Amino acid sequence: MKTNPELRKEAKAFMAGNWKSAIIITLVNFLIITAFELLNIGDSIGMIIIYVAGLIAVLLPLNYGYLMTFLRFSRGENLALENLFAMFKGDYYKKSIVLGLLGGVYTLLWTLLLIVPGFIKALSYALAPYIMIDNPELSAEEAICKSMKMMDGHKMDLFLIQLGFMGLGILSILLLGIPFLWLMPYYQVVYAKFYEEIKNENRTPEAIAQV
Repeated sequence: MKTNPELRKEAKAFMAGNWKSAIIITLVNFLIITAFELLNIGDSIGMIIIYVAGLIAVLLPLNYGYLMTFLRFSRGENLALENLFAMFKGDYYKKSIVLGLLGGVYTLLWTLLLIVPGFIKALSYALAPYIMIDNPELSAEEAICKSMKMMDGHKMDLFLIQLGFMGLGILSILLLGIPFLWLMPYYQVVYAKFYEEIKNENRTPEAIAQV
């Protein structure tokens, strides 16, 4: 398995010459999210329900579409804005919503017990969106279970990746969030490369023999 610095170096090499497209896609994603935040103008129960339903129906598939965009890019495809909306097509749409809700509920339930178990479970579920993208025939539950198995022994690896970006995230906030247009694409490519490493590791004869 490649180290955190190796993954970051590889991601930087991928981003070279592609920053403009990555920033545009990230900006479009951000503007859509911001538009939904601005629509939250009602405080009645009915308006809140409509708003939350809209968030689920639009922002969950949009988030997974953002992941898909950079997963495909990490595999050598060109960055394409239409990939941002790929989850709104076919079975992906329903499954992205179910996966997002199911993973959120599971994480919340574990967090209600204790903060640390909830955080650990969130790390365990982290690969589920990528697994669903690669295996659309799987149910949301199956994608989560497969993610838990693949992340066995790698949760600390992912935590260190996230920890390494924490300082940059705080700096971006202090700079009015503008650096996030560069930071988020870079982070997504590192994350996608991490997934590829775990996926390839699970293809080894030793891993297959354990199934």
